[in-house]
Amino acid sequence: MSEGYLVGMPEREHEACRRLVEMSFLSDGLFRSLGLQASFSWFILQIRKERLVPALRGDVDILAGPLSWTDAEAFHALVSEERANAQGGRHDSWNYQLAAIRMARAGGITWPPATGHLVGVEAKCAYLDPHTERISEEALRSTKSSPSKSDKIRRQVESLLDMELNHAVLLDIIANPPVAGPDGGAWISALAVASESTSAMSSTLGKRLPEECEAAHWVWSSGAVVGGDEFHRGAGAPLQLRASRGNSRLVKVVATRSMREEMEVRLTEILSKFPTPFGFPAIFVDCKDCGKLHGISWDGAACQST
Repeated sequence: MSEGYLVGMPEREHEACRRLVEMSFLSDGLFRSLGLQASFSWFILQIRKERLVPALRGDVDILAGPLSWTDAEAFHALVSEERANAQGGRHDSWNYQLAAIRMARAGGITWPPATGHLVGVEAKCAYLDPHTERISEEALRSTKSSPSKSDKIRRQVESLLDMELNHAVLLDIIANPPVAGPDGGAWISALAVASESTSAMSSTLGKRLPEECEAAHWVWSSGAVVGGDEFHRGAGAPLQLRASRGNSRLVKVVATRSMREEMEVRLTEILSKFPTPFGFPAIFVDCKDCGKLHGISWDGAACQST
C-alpha cells in the first residue's frame, strides 16, 4: 500500500491535521462553527504548550485564529472592481476570492494577526485494518478506547479549556484503506467505507467526553480512492457530534494576570517573527525534526532544514 495514504502512515494523526487545514473546503464546517473562516485563518500545528505558557507541558494539535485585512474598505473596493470586470456567469464568491488574492499579494493581511479569538483542537486518529474482510468495531485499530486512554483524552481536552481558549475541540479521525471502482463508483465506495467505519466506532465516540464538558466533538472518517492519496482523491468531510459551548473559564475574574493574557503576548511574539503572509490560510508547524517553528510547504514536504 502506498505510504501516501493516511492508513499506512506512522504519523497519520499529524498528517491528517495538516491535510485538514490545507483543504479549507473540507474543514470549513468545523471551523465556521467555532467562529473562524477556514480559508482565511492562521494555524499552528503541534505547537508545544510551553512556548505559550512555560509552566505547561504537552502540545496542541491545531491552534487557530482569524486573519484580517489592514484596510477593509480597500478589500471591498477590490471586490467591486472584480464584479465590474467579471465575465458573465461568474459566481460572486469568485469575486471575493480573486479580490482576496490580490489584497494578500499586495501585503494587505494584518500581521501579526489578532489573538482575541483562539481555537484549540485535540486530534486522535484511529484506522481501519486494511486486511479486514468486514468493517466492524474489532477491525478498527488505535481507537484509544481503554479506560486509561479515555481518561487521558478527557484530560487533554480539559487542558485546552484550562488554557482559556475560546473553543476547544476533540477531533476523532478515522483513516480508511483505499478502494477501487469504475469512474465515480470508487468515490461512492470510499464514502460508504467511511460511513461504515464511523458507525463501527460509534460506541467509543459516544463515550469520549462527559456531558458537562464544554468542548465540541467532531469525527472525520477519511475515505480514500486508489490512484492517489486522500489529499488528491479523498472522500468524506468532518461531522459534528456535539457543538462547543464556549469556555466558561474565560469569564472568571482573577486577581493576577491570566494565563490567556500571557499566551496572547507570547503568541504575538512568535508570529511577528514571520513575514506578512502573501497567501491564506497561513499555516505553521512546531517541527519535531528541527525543533523550530516554521512555515509549512503546500506539497507536504517535511522540515526544509533537514
